[in-house]
Amino acid sequence: MKHYIITLLAILAVHIAFAQFPSGAPAGGEGRRMPQGDPSGMNNINQKAKKGIGKINGTVLDSMTNKGIEYANIVLYNSKTNDILDGTVTDDKGKFALEELTDGSYKIVISFLGYADRTLDNIQIVREKTITLGNLMLSEDTETLGEVTVTGQKALIEEKVDRLVYNAEKDDLAKGGDAADVLRKVPLLQVDLEGNVSLRGSSNIRVLINNKPSTIVASSVADALQMIPADMIKTVEVITSPSAKYDAEGSAGIINIITKKDKLEGYNLNVDVGAGTRGSNLGVNGSYRQGKFGLTLGGRGRLMYNKAENDMDQTTF
Repeated sequence: MKHYIITLLAILAVHIAFAQFPSGAPAGGEGRRMPQGDPSGMNNINQKAKKGIGKINGTVLDSMTNKGIEYANIVLYNSKTNDILDGTVTDDKGKFALEELTDGSYKIVISFLGYADRTLDNIQIVREKTITLGNLMLSEDTETLGEVTVTGQKALIEEKVDRLVYNAEKDDLAKGGDAADVLRKVPLLQVDLEGNVSLRGSSNIRVLINNKPSTIVASSVADALQMIPADMIKTVEVITSPSAKYDAEGSAGIINIITKKDKLEGYNLNVDVGAGTRGSNLGVNGSYRQGKFGLTLGGRGRLMYNKAENDMDQTTF
């Protein structure tokens, strides 16, 4: 019975020893218990071995002002594999530092918006020493563009705050004829066969030539329009809300005819002929201008074929 109890105690002691030391090594031996999940115990050691004490530092400056460039991108590459290893940005003085580097060959690329990229190749770290690159200049990335020509064309009809502008020189259909033919194409205006002009149904209007009253318009607007060739007209402005400078009190509006300055010098002759089954007309206009002196002569006739009779009875009390 005594031997049985001793044997049982010995077996229990062995089980207790194995529960405390899974590796099988005794408590005072060389082999210690390893952390759970890492039987080899080398995981942390390898991670520490990947980082060294080498360091690369420098300062990024503007080549024109010699001032530090803030927030410039610094990217570290492996020269052999071209893999990105690390990166940082410069501080407010343009300085940067790449730390915890092992021995090897590296490449650094410096970039910033508005500047040309700069690459530093074959940076060797030996014995994990610190490499000081010093001042690194970045130059502005400028590119000279070719000449750019923007071509625009005026609209045929322009609506402004106080007026409507009809660009007659842009209308090929307005070539030939006289000013009355041009005004027939202008919105808001009505021109009858005799050349009488009305604005929104009212004939109480003023006609200006180059922003000034003209003597040829003062007597008869219809006759004046027949004396101005259409090819001489640049634009026609219909001013519906005249300002005080036009002195347009009591008028429905103003028609301002702008002529082509370059065609007013020298001689100008215009012949207008029309024929039809009911009548024919012939108009001749000639003008001469030299400097501030201008002379305009014109005549117009109309022949009606249809016979007409007029009877009038008049009684006066």
